[in-house]
Amino acid sequence: MTGADLLCAELEAAGVTCVFGVPGTQNIPLYEALRRSGLRSVVATHELAASFMAGAYFRASGRVAPLVTIPGPGFTYALTGLAEALHDSAAVLHLVGAPPPGNPRSQFQGLDQRAIASPLVKGVRRIERPDEIPARVAEALDLAVLGEPGPVLLEWLPGALAAAPSGPLARPPRGRAPSPPPAQVDELRSLLVEARRPVLLVGQGAAEAAPLVQRLAEWLPAPVVTTCSGRGVLPEDHELSLAFDFPRGDVGRLSGFLRAADLVLVLGARLSSASTWDFALEIPADRLVQVDASEEVLGASYPGRLLVASTVELTLDRVLGGISPGDTSASHWTAAEVREHRRELRTTASHAIPEPIVHGVEPPEASAFFAVLARSLPRNGIVVADSGLHQLLARRHLEVLAPRGLIVPSDFQSMGFALPAAIGAHLGAPDRPIVALVGDGGLAMSGMELLTAVQERIPLTVVVFNDGWLNLIRIAQLRTFGHATGVERRNPDFGALAAAVGARFARVEGNAQEAVDAALGSRDVTLIELRVGDSGAMRRARARGLARGVATAAMGPEAVAWLKRHRGRA
Repeated sequence: MTGADLLCAELEAAGVTCVFGVPGTQNIPLYEALRRSGLRSVVATHELAASFMAGAYFRASGRVAPLVTIPGPGFTYALTGLAEALHDSAAVLHLVGAPPPGNPRSQFQGLDQRAIASPLVKGVRRIERPDEIPARVAEALDLAVLGEPGPVLLEWLPGALAAAPSGPLARPPRGRAPSPPPAQVDELRSLLVEARRPVLLVGQGAAEAAPLVQRLAEWLPAPVVTTCSGRGVLPEDHELSLAFDFPRGDVGRLSGFLRAADLVLVLGARLSSASTWDFALEIPADRLVQVDASEEVLGASYPGRLLVASTVELTLDRVLGGISPGDTSASHWTAAEVREHRRELRTTASHAIPEPIVHGVEPPEASAFFAVLARSLPRNGIVVADSGLHQLLARRHLEVLAPRGLIVPSDFQSMGFALPAAIGAHLGAPDRPIVALVGDGGLAMSGMELLTAVQERIPLTVVVFNDGWLNLIRIAQLRTFGHATGVERRNPDFGALAAAVGARFARVEGNAQEAVDAALGSRDVTLIELRVGDSGAMRRARARGLARGVATAAMGPEAVAWLKRHRGRA
């Protein structure tokens, strides 16, 4: 057994079933060991796509699928995916050969990988001898999944994989998440029992505890707000779900709602910039209780009265386990109140980004297409969206009905994410139908991953929003200046593209339901083209932008800002 064989065996023993990557000169021994192992090896067209696959695999399943690259250019291609995983709390184990010793500038493909990767990963570990492999794999996996999940770089020296182990192999026990302190459990239980207006704010870290979250919400009862990544932890058609997301509501209204609560229990949510609308969300410190597996997360963005360092699953299990069948809470929420708050919080803000028209559906609006998708997609389906206008439309109109049911690059917003991420999500959750929503700009970045999906025989529905623009950026330009620049796209014939890679193709031309049903019912890769155009609201936004640009040029930005303030518009 070589070190490469041992590495694969240790990954299998840890429950790993799949790896993503690209073979190259420096990792040939590892790919030979992968061939002999029971691990599924998925080869992407490039390392960036492979890194998105690995991150989405974790986000769909809660399990790790390692990323394998060569050092040098393979390593650097994957960096954006590592940053995305770090920001989106996705555990990724990046396996890569260590750079040659000496001055990196003098070495072939030499880089100081540790210095480059350190800001993007939770830690860097190195395998220097084959005997170290079991300990280093266990250490790296624990670092990736325990606390706040994130990426870890595990380097190996060439001899560590080529040689056979010579000494005893020590496989250390895997780490465990800490249990919540009993005193904090008792305090939290008391706060919940006594609260008259409790609210649950739920993030991705509560996905594994979804049944417990629902049980607690129903027992209190308490309305539930989620972050974007936490959507579906409580199904959004549940009577206690407020189904709020920033593209479909207003942060000011949500802040007002939380100020009226007497307890805000934050479960598995990092309260990052993306999940709080750049920290515009207001949560009173004297009412905030936060439960998170990472001590670094607790109180980092918002101070609270009680901070519990444990997983949501362990904490709610202890809290609910101490509640007797006859116990009742002091919550005064009524079903009518929750419905009214849901209606208010779902009212789109006046300053929201205007929507385009969508051709081929009736009425020609984004909501009509997402209604079609909702009728076709089973409750446990997963929608993966790229960065762009289509993501905002999906978050505004789509109801998420299962945990991990919406995967977007929420905290780093990488374009080109959705298609490779959908491949990773399918392999992480093969029993759940997957739909990838992609802008034409995002498809230009990662569209050749259609080849990977076809080669791997992955049933996948890919919807490309064809508007001929980088439209989210274009709209921002039009609203600000009345002009757009650098955002026009020349798109290919999407039907010809699908045929070239061996995928099925459909264009939405009044047949949306038929096209989506057929794609989701197929075991093939299907590319669906959805044509998008400018709406009256977008044209009005451009006209206002032109007027603003003229006024700014004539009066100067300071005078325009003064006028806005005094008209109550800024």
